[in-house]
Amino acid sequence: MFYPAHINLQDKKCLVVGGGTVAERKVVAMLLSGGDVTVISPDATELVTLLANIGTIRWHKRQLQTGDTNGYFLVCAATDFTDINSAVFREAHEKHKIPLVNVVDVIPQCTFAAASVVTDGEILLSISTSGKSPATSRRIREHFETVLDATSLYILGYEDGEPVPIVSEREGQGLPYPVYLLLENRRCVVVSEQKTAEVERRISLLDRCGASVIRISPDEMKRYHLEEAFLVITDKFSAVDRHLNTTAPYQETFIREYLDEPNAGTHFTPELIIDDDLIISVSARSSTGIDKGKRLHKKLTNQFENNGYGAFIAFLGTRRAEILKAFRTPKKRADFFEVLIDTVEETVSGLQTPPTTCCLGLTNPECAAECLFNWVRYGRLERANAFTTKLLDKEQRRC
Repeated sequence: MFYPAHINLQDKKCLVVGGGTVAERKVVAMLLSGGDVTVISPDATELVTLLANIGTIRWHKRQLQTGDTNGYFLVCAATDFTDINSAVFREAHEKHKIPLVNVVDVIPQCTFAAASVVTDGEILLSISTSGKSPATSRRIREHFETVLDATSLYILGYEDGEPVPIVSEREGQGLPYPVYLLLENRRCVVVSEQKTAEVERRISLLDRCGASVIRISPDEMKRYHLEEAFLVITDKFSAVDRHLNTTAPYQETFIREYLDEPNAGTHFTPELIIDDDLIISVSARSSTGIDKGKRLHKKLTNQFENNGYGAFIAFLGTRRAEILKAFRTPKKRADFFEVLIDTVEETVSGLQTPPTTCCLGLTNPECAAECLFNWVRYGRLERANAFTTKLLDKEQRRC
């Protein structure tokens, strides 16, 4: 499981290495979150080029150079070249100690993973399957877009197929930047005087994510605790603030959450719906959306918790390595997962009009179709595995 965090990027320096479609999506999301964005790439998409030409972002039209990642708050490597992406991670995280570094599609070289995100401008939803089933994450995102009249961040920046300016939120309060932190064996420090419900909630999440958790009181905390930490959570801002070096220039080597002053921290932990590795985060852009967010949280909890989604994602995760090995390109892998998830057996007893594709219980919670999703969530794993193997063999023969 990955740890859900909504990052405060307001006026923070963000670097994207790469200028393709994936990099473009990162740029758009960072701008909407108030980030101060720089792109390094010899080439770029039409939208990235437009944003650079009108001064919304900086674009260094060249290859990455030694020292380029220094001084940034968040760094993302999104090129098509593994060696360049790896170099970004080594320099940014290992050399310059930048805590928030993402290499697209390479989990071992990430401190955070991106999320599928939708927003109606006031409420923001992010979805993660902890890397086990991006296809399922996308299906849920598309469902939210329809039923909540929300917009995916993936389609912003274009009108009628043409690039248009993105309004940067640096002048106001941008949307939070949803990520999922990879905390396996990372040192996380929790500073609190009492065992409040919010503190215990954070500790439980950290434990589930495999973090190395150190819990101390404010009186016990020393500066070296911060220097060795990746993430710090404290119930009072003052407990950590007195240890921070605010003399410029300085580099933060950890991210932090203050429960008493959320806006002063690096991030906050949103309201969550969790079913094993399915995590849906809900947050409001401002205080006016809090009640709406609470109602939506309750509704989604009833829909997604304990309804088989976690089991389905876990099943796909057990077959993922095998499928990735069988297909050489990301597109072929993605296409196979789509076929795998969509397939519904033609002979369906008790149904007058059998569905042609699996609805994942999203549009019809009572659907009893003979499909992979229903086999898994009702514990018929032998049949699910046999079906997956048969389909995999068939697709490999076609290739």
